[in-house]
Amino acid sequence: MHTLSLNLLIALSIALPLSTQATPRYDELMCEEVAEAVNESVLWGTLTQAEADDISDRCYELYL
Repeated sequence: MHTLSLNLLIALSIALPLSTQATPRYDELMCEEVAEAVNESVLWGTLTQAEADDISDRCYELYL
């Protein structure tokens, strides 16, 4: 029984990363998500508003 559990864990560790690939996003949606994340970091004090704005602006410049 222990061998079966081990084999199942090995199979899942190989199969799951293949089946859970990232969802493709449109560039504008990706930049909106980036903006949301960096603005949340501002609320937590991790970034300044100027840093968050710079990151968001660079995303739009690169991907749109």
